[in-house]
Amino acid sequence: MKLKQALLSLAIALGSGNAVHAAELESVVADAVMKNPEVKSVVNARNAVFEEVRQARGGFYPKIDVAAGLGYEWTKNQSTKNTGDGDEDLQRREASLSIRQMLFDGFLTSSEVDRHAARLEARNHRVREVAEEKALEATRAYLEVIKRQELLNQANETLYNHVRVYDQIRKRSNSGLGTRASIQQAQGRLSLAEVNVLSAENNLLDAKTNYQRVTGVCCPGALTPPVFDQTVLPSSSSEAVDRALKNHPTLKLALADVVAANEQYNSAKSLMYPKLNFEVDRTWNDNIDGVEGSNEDLTAMLRLRYNLYNGGSDKARIRQTHHQINEAKEIHANAYRQTLESIELSWNAYEILGRQMKFLEQHVESSISTRDSYLKQFDIGQRSLLDLLDTENEVFSSKNALIAAKYDYMAAQYRLVQGMGEILDLMKVDMAPLASTDLQELVDTES
Repeated sequence: MKLKQALLSLAIALGSGNAVHAAELESVVADAVMKNPEVKSVVNARNAVFEEVRQARGGFYPKIDVAAGLGYEWTKNQSTKNTGDGDEDLQRREASLSIRQMLFDGFLTSSEVDRHAARLEARNHRVREVAEEKALEATRAYLEVIKRQELLNQANETLYNHVRVYDQIRKRSNSGLGTRASIQQAQGRLSLAEVNVLSAENNLLDAKTNYQRVTGVCCPGALTPPVFDQTVLPSSSSEAVDRALKNHPTLKLALADVVAANEQYNSAKSLMYPKLNFEVDRTWNDNIDGVEGSNEDLTAMLRLRYNLYNGGSDKARIRQTHHQINEAKEIHANAYRQTLESIELSWNAYEILGRQMKFLEQHVESSISTRDSYLKQFDIGQRSLLDLLDTENEVFSSKNALIAAKYDYMAAQYRLVQGMGEILDLMKVDMAPLASTDLQELVDTES
């Protein structure tokens, strides 16, 4: 039993010590965000939309086509009937150059550019949205490991206290001052304390497994408890709401989708306009249509094309895009409601947990004082063993509740900051590798 006490003391000392190379929250979160597969996925999706903007802008530029052909031609027509055997076998050769420049397409190209630009903006906000979510997830995983480690330390400490009480009861029994029932009672509580240690160990292992899933790396030997910067928190729920409505990427994403839907509607309306192109065609042909020799041609034309009837498909397309505008607006309205709900829930959790802390601290202090008093009274025979063991469990429960509340409160603070769309700034995450792609970058690369 003395050996067990020594091992427990060592476990508690090691568990509560600070490692020299402990991981820091900010660096863990930054690495987790940058290496997260979901973040990389939305970045690639954003870059794909950037190329769609390039594709749409191509409609402003001329189209140049070259064609060439060489082969056999058999011809029988009115011209060949007047000569020879009435038909001709020739080796046909063709070459042509065509240039098409759009002059007016019913604002189709400009609408498509604006639509994809709005989609690009939405994707930029989506990158920010996912990065914020993963930053909070990594923060929670980090705090959960620290919390579970402290709970394990607390369980070890409680087990140590039960071992100490058990040794004391055993000595009293050996000297004839205790009863067999007391030893059995102490042994039962000691076994329960050992079960609590095993349960705490399992919870810590689960927390470390979740940490590895979220961050992509194994949990280090020690994590440094973060110190939260209280100055970044809002002073009221109304301020929190205002900051969320201003900064939250989900709202910006939904608003950009509304703009994209409007531009899609304008694109559909272009079907009701005529199309005007400037077209230049140059051909170099030989042995064409049964006539031996060269046949060259050059045309430079303004060509107007106007579809008068398309089975009602064009008008149906316009009506479809109008419904899609309404759909995007309702999605934005729903995102607005969800953002308000999220920030209010975050504020409530932050405020209530903060108010609970002082009462939980008082509970721990009172439990410890009662336990110490009962221990002295037990030594002089004024308290029963059951009273002493009950107070020890009360101390254990109160400390567990305080540890859990402490880290839940800290997690609620980070959740509140994330609800306002500001956790990446708080964690000083360098977003340069995931830098936003915008139209100005496109213009710069093409100029």
